[in-house]
Amino acid sequence: MSKRLLALAIVTFAGIFAAGQKAQATVNVTFQVNMGVYMQLGLFHPATDSIVIRGDFEHLVGASDWSGNTFLMAPSASNDSIYVLTVPLPDSAIGKTINYKFVLHNTSGDGWENDPNRSYKITSDANQMIPLDYFNRRATAGVTHKITFQADLSALISQGFTDANDSIFVRGNQPPLNWGPGIRMKKSLLNPKLYSVQLSFTLDVGDSIQYKFWAGGSDNFSNSGWESGDNNIYHFVDKDTVLPAVQPRISIVNSTTTADTVTFHVNMNGARERFHNTLITGLKSVWIAGGVPPLTWPSNWLFSDTASGGALIRMYDDGSHGDSTAGDNVWSTVLVFPAKSAQYVEFKYGAVFSGVDTLNGGASYLDNEAGFAQNHVLLLTGTRQFQYNKFGDQVTGIRENPNAPSKIPSTYELSQNYPNPFNPTTQIEYSIPKSGFVTLKVYNVLGQQVATLFAGDQKAGNYVATFDGSRLASGIYFYRLDAGSFSRTMKMVLMK
Repeated sequence: MSKRLLALAIVTFAGIFAAGQKAQATVNVTFQVNMGVYMQLGLFHPATDSIVIRGDFEHLVGASDWSGNTFLMAPSASNDSIYVLTVPLPDSAIGKTINYKFVLHNTSGDGWENDPNRSYKITSDANQMIPLDYFNRRATAGVTHKITFQADLSALISQGFTDANDSIFVRGNQPPLNWGPGIRMKKSLLNPKLYSVQLSFTLDVGDSIQYKFWAGGSDNFSNSGWESGDNNIYHFVDKDTVLPAVQPRISIVNSTTTADTVTFHVNMNGARERFHNTLITGLKSVWIAGGVPPLTWPSNWLFSDTASGGALIRMYDDGSHGDSTAGDNVWSTVLVFPAKSAQYVEFKYGAVFSGVDTLNGGASYLDNEAGFAQNHVLLLTGTRQFQYNKFGDQVTGIRENPNAPSKIPSTYELSQNYPNPFNPTTQIEYSIPKSGFVTLKVYNVLGQQVATLFAGDQKAGNYVATFDGSRLASGIYFYRLDAGSFSRTMKMVLMK
């Protein structure tokens, strides 16, 4: 692009936004990014690819945060590998810290920069330029080696996965991987349950590759096909590598035949936000989101998602909407999942409290219960049920057992978990005939406690506990129920 055309683009761009803000002065902020390394590696093609800026500042000029291609960059007149864009922001932005990322955009999808977000504090200067940096903070071409990803689909195949109807992909954060659509894996000729793909990466030694497996096809996969739990991480080394075969944390689930009415309860007593692990004070409201309608996942996790029609659903602590005791800091809401819903539901809570909008640099600040893909799990059963969670405890969940023959049992009971072996979640049923203090805990073979599924006062009844072993190693574990004078321990096997 010529100097004249670039200058005209910047002036025209500024004029468009200034026209809608005639009553307000602007500050011109110039963003710049060096695409030289990505060009050298053949990962960015100027003729077909483009670079856009997305961030939480977009709403300042009437666009949607972290989305769209409004802020399209152009090559610098002095260096075609450096892309620039001057954005006129209203003077109300002065003193604020904006968060943003550069995004490589083409017909195959979007290639976002890795975390953390970039940030810049707007000064009072009429014209200001953000220091130049490389795309994805990558200043060197690095070295090239081949990485082989392997997925053992034994468990999925036993559940009904077929090569004719279904597929397994690997998705990730380093090219040629991406978070969508990903790269399809192929079945081994020697082992029909093993799927693999070999990819070439050009990185610096020590760079991390974050990735997950994703399943798609005719079957109804848990978590919309995504692996549950944290991202898998591999640190790049100076040699070709074959990664160990692992069983993806994915399962096939059926659809419900009737509607489910679920009352969600979340205990906010002693709750901490996940960004700095500080105690939540000045709590104003609690919200819920998830992956199966009527629950949906927010795109931004901002105040805008709490507006009417937004993705987040309000919960209550005023004795309404399923809340049993007003003012006890246990928040509730009642949701109806229609028939033919996916049985496996992942969900998460978010809290609004004093200063919440300053968390995470102002980006996704309502996603403050746990990290990416660290969700609660619910299995729909086609009946009315009650889900109990503690804010920030993603390992556990307790609900009343809708399939129990008697509402008030006559004896204490602790059943064998199901499924067993399991990967990564399992259900534990138990019954208590008298109200009182109850604990249900999980231990490893050394007798070390690895999880508390429940600890507190509980009414007489039949319950189901969900245990998620995503963050634990394969092996034998023990779970123990203590209630009144009753105590029983049972064994379960986590097999990944």
